[in-house]
Amino acid sequence: MSERVPAAIAVVSSIIIVAYACATTPTTNPSPTQQPVAGQQMPGGPPGGPGGQRVPLTDSARRVRDSVNAARRDSGAAAVMRSIAGRENQPAESVFKNIKILKGFPAGRLVNIMNMGFGRSLGVSCGFCHVPGKWDLDDKEQKNTARLMFAMVQTINRDYISKVPTDSARRSPPPVVNCFTCHRGNSRPMGPEGGPPPGNRPPTSGD
Repeated sequence: MSERVPAAIAVVSSIIIVAYACATTPTTNPSPTQQPVAGQQMPGGPPGGPGGQRVPLTDSARRVRDSVNAARRDSGAAAVMRSIAGRENQPAESVFKNIKILKGFPAGRLVNIMNMGFGRSLGVSCGFCHVPGKWDLDDKEQKNTARLMFAMVQTINRDYISKVPTDSARRSPPPVVNCFTCHRGNSRPMGPEGGPPPGNRPPTSGD
């Protein structure tokens, strides 16, 4: 019974958040013949764009998405932590299958990196990269992309950022880059003005 409590809390929280968003979403809309739905693709988008352009999410819809995904992540992470109880400090590769980039990390820390580092930085839940319940599978392209991105961040920090002079008088910590540096809560990297980088399609609505 106790194992169902976090999942139940996540479900109830999601319902409350969605209800709040529906009550606070503005009702004034432009009046073309076909109304766009936030986060969905419209037909006849820009040339070369299969499926058309994705309509940006409203602020309230984005808050709902982020809150729901956070609840899903926290619930999933809690379930995984319960399943490895007593083995949290063992190397991740001895507890989980198919560990490729975080070998040697404590298993419990790996779960927190997935939740807070990857998931929160991209505004997605576990199912964005993983097949829920079958975490070792490589069936999703996003999982391999995340591995490449992690290797890129490690290289930037080790080979470049670490060589940037710091203010030793102020004892400031050395600068680092991480997932949030570019993603800022979006599943795709963001440009300097908050939009997608030049040449990229608009960010997706996440998981």
